Amino acid sequence: MKQFVFALQPLYDMQESNEKKMKLQMVGIEEELLKRKKDLELLNKNFIKVSEDYRNSVSRGMQASKIKEYGEFFERLKAVIALVQEKIDYLENEKEKCLQKLVQIRKEKKLLDKLRESKYEEYMEESKKQQDKRVDDLISYKTSV
Repeated sequence: MKQFVFALQPLYDMQESNEKKMKLQMVGIEEELLKRKKDLELLNKNFIKVSEDYRNSVSRGMQASKIKEYGEFFERLKAVIALVQEKIDYLENEKEKCLQKLVQIRKEKKLLDKLRESKYEEYMEESKKQQDKRVDDLISYKTSV
């Protein structure tokens, strides 16, 4: 009796490989996202601290040149915060796409698993029929001799 061979095994193996790649990509995205969120948190804390310093300095009196420097600093800081937020939004979008691909790959793998099970059951039924036929042939041979 020949051994069971699932004809779509190469496709299944490819899906498994794709799943591993997607998981690794997801981990990379999540790590980068965490890093960017920490960066954003630090920038926001820095903004708050400098804003408080600015208010305290203004209440005590400040030169116009210093006010201008603070204004330029705040503009640059806001621009950097906006860039980091943009990167976070992009990474979250990429994470969502990656998650959708991962779900699709898992659905396809599950479908292939079900197909393999049904093909294996067919194989086992056919194997049993052949074995029963051999037994019947053997019995009929012995009775004829």
